[in-house]
Amino acid sequence: MAREIGNDGDMPILPWRLVVGIFLHFAVPLYLIALLAAFLFLPGVPVTAEARIQWLLRESGLFVIGFTAATILAGIVAAIVDPPLRALRRRRQARDPNQLILASRKRAQAALARLGAADWGVAGTRVTAALARLSREVWDHGSAEGQRLSQDLAEAANAFIPALDSASAAKRSELADLAAGAIDRIADALEQQHADKSRLDEGDARTIARLIDLRYGGNSRPVSLDRPQDEE
Repeated sequence: MAREIGNDGDMPILPWRLVVGIFLHFAVPLYLIALLAAFLFLPGVPVTAEARIQWLLRESGLFVIGFTAATILAGIVAAIVDPPLRALRRRRQARDPNQLILASRKRAQAALARLGAADWGVAGTRVTAALARLSREVWDHGSAEGQRLSQDLAEAANAFIPALDSASAAKRSELADLAAGAIDRIADALEQQHADKSRLDEGDARTIARLIDLRYGGNSRPVSLDRPQDEE
């Protein structure tokens, strides 16, 4: 099954599974250490072989019960603590625009890589051309529009890659056409955003140039707010 791309980029490992895995990983070393400590320091360790076997079984049973209870308790605590910690992380990311920018950039790069590596069959040239448009265009991950486009691209990858993996050879061409059309529409929106930003940036630059000209004067060639005639 294809791995989905979310806001965090990779699918996270659930903390309770990680905690339980760590406990199980160290179960045998902890058992041996606990058994050795009990043998060395607990009073009343039997001397005869039969009594020691019975003592070993009893201590082992106590260790298994205690260790299992501790593992379950740690997993429950991790599962309870995880949602508020994730909510706190999301609030911090919302307050830090750099996190949103990095997440959007990573999301777009991962989606482009997955779509580019997929086997689209004989119709893959159109998908490649559409992806090349996205790769050439400047992506403003600092804007809400650019972040929305990266999310749309990630959702497209999450939808088309599993469908492509399970499709027959006859359906691959149809899926490639659908994917290329969707990617082209994202590329059109990205190009339009870039054009709009360029016009706004040019307008800001002309406004500042005119403001400086008016503030300090003495300029024999004042800066015009109008576009040059050759651009019209």
